[in-house]
This record gives sequence, structure tokens and C-alpha cells, in this order.
Amino acid sequence: MTTELTAKENLLRALRHNAPHHVPYDGEGAWRIVDHFRRKPPREGADEWGVVWAPLPAGYRTGSDEPLESYPAGIVAERAARLDLTTFPDGRAPGLFDGVLDGHDPATTLTIGRHGAGPLDRLCALLGMPGALAAMLAEPEATHAALERIADYHIEIAKGYLAAGVDAGFLADDYAGQEGPYLRPAVWRRMILPGLSRIIAVYRGAGAPVFFHTCGRAEAFIGDLIESGVTVFNLQTGACDLGALKAKYGPRISFFGGVGNAVMQFGRPDEVEAAVRRAMAALGAGGGLLLAPDQPLEYPSENMQALAEAARRHGRYPLRTE
Repeated sequence: MTTELTAKENLLRALRHNAPHHVPYDGEGAWRIVDHFRRKPPREGADEWGVVWAPLPAGYRTGSDEPLESYPAGIVAERAARLDLTTFPDGRAPGLFDGVLDGHDPATTLTIGRHGAGPLDRLCALLGMPGALAAMLAEPEATHAALERIADYHIEIAKGYLAAGVDAGFLADDYAGQEGPYLRPAVWRRMILPGLSRIIAVYRGAGAPVFFHTCGRAEAFIGDLIESGVTVFNLQTGACDLGALKAKYGPRISFFGGVGNAVMQFGRPDEVEAAVRRAMAALGAGGGLLLAPDQPLEYPSENMQALAEAARRHGRYPLRTE
């Protein structure tokens, strides 16, 4: 007698490359991304790090799950050494995780706790992007100390999520543009990876999956991130060769996304279906794909419906996506 899998059980099988019934997909209810208190910066004014934020342009249509609704408009310090005098927020502050599981059934849905800006993104917000990149070369000791303090904050956030009953962590940090990395991977390994690995280790020590988002053509960093314990990647479909990454790393890598923003925002439903089939063909063999748009923006409802219908139509294993 065969017992039907819940959506969560099927998702976990997909992540483990362990005979999932079908490709998990956005809208199925298999996962839910949750935010701790103050994870998202304010639309306007200073945040708890001292960074000043301004609203995104009115034409930027954010989805209900969009990480940001504003952009950093004022830095905290001119030099990394000045950050020694800056008080960073406390990842153990009371109330950060209150209600994080409200309305959630842990038996049926994987809860993923989202972190705020990762180490490099946070450093760029504190110093400005040119200042942060210059500081890694001109002030390596002070910059590394600041990055480790940022990592310490995230470690406490990871511990707080796990203590609250969250199943997985979602980290985000950007290292590349459309043409490739905007900092040398060797500098990244020396300055950023150590702290990042300490954050990831909290989840992996608890047996929890680690989701990681990074924009741009970021293949140069994927191997190190896998070695550090990242289990699921949310990468930019149009910038990275995701199929080549899956072929190279096999069952060591899983993908969250796979359908580009442009087709979701501006394509027709039949084009969305074609994109879904391409994603399954490139990324879905044997598991390892959680099908979704690359980014949580506001998309036409007919395209979100097309994604779900295509996933149901074509996503049962063994896949037949020709």
C-alpha cells in the first residue's frame, strides 16, 4: 500500500534528491518564507544599524514576499575603522521571533527563516558600495573585523529561528553582476567566506537546509558555498548556466527558482509554460528543483497560474519535458 506524500515530505525528498513524486512549485503550499521582526528595513528613515533608507520608485511593483521596499540612501561611516565605534543591533533582542510561526502547520509546510542583508551587502549599506569594496583592500583588518561582527549578528538570528521552530534558513548576499564577479573570488574567500561559513554552520549543525540567494553571474562562488554547507541556491536564471552547475555538482546542489523574472513579468502564459519545461529539463532530473520565479516580485496572476498549471502538468517524476 502506497502512502501519499504531503507537499512538505515531497519537497524534502526533492532537496535530498531522494525519489520525489513531483517537482515542488510556488503556490503548492510546500514552503513558506518567514521574517523575524525588523528583518526588512524601513521604507524611509534610519534602521537599527544607522543606515538611512529611502522608498523605491513608485513604479517598482513589489510582491507580498519582496525582501526590500527601499534602498540605502545614507551611509554610517566613511571608513571601516570607524565601524569599531558603531553599535550593531543585537540578534538576541527580545521579541525578534515572536509570532514567526503564526498560522503555520509545521507538519505540512517547510518554514524558511529569511535573514536580512548578508555580510557584504550589509557592509555596502554601512560604507556605501565603493567604500566597502575599497575598504577590503585598503583596511583589511578593520574590514574583516566588521564583517565578523556582522556574521556574529546573523549567527544569533540563525539560532533564534531554530529555537522558534523554523525548519531552514535563507541567506542573501550579492557578489556578481551580469558579466561576472565584481570582487575577486580570492578576496571574497579571505574576507567574507569565513564569517559566512560560521552562519551556515549553525543551520547545518541542526540538520537544517540552507537557502542562499546571490544575483548576477556568480558561478565562481558556488563550489565554495557548497563546501561551506549551502544546500539550495536561488540564482539568476538569465545570468548563470544553471544546467551546467547541476551537471557539475549533481546531487550536492538544489535550486529554488528556475523561471526568470522577465518571462514572468512580461511573457504570455504559453511562454511561462515553456520556461517551466526548460527549468525542469535543465534542473529537475532526480530532484533538486523547487520551481518558482527567480525573485518575489508582483507578477500577472495569469502567469503565476500558468506556472502552477505547467508544474502540475509536466512535473511528475519521471519527468518528460521534451
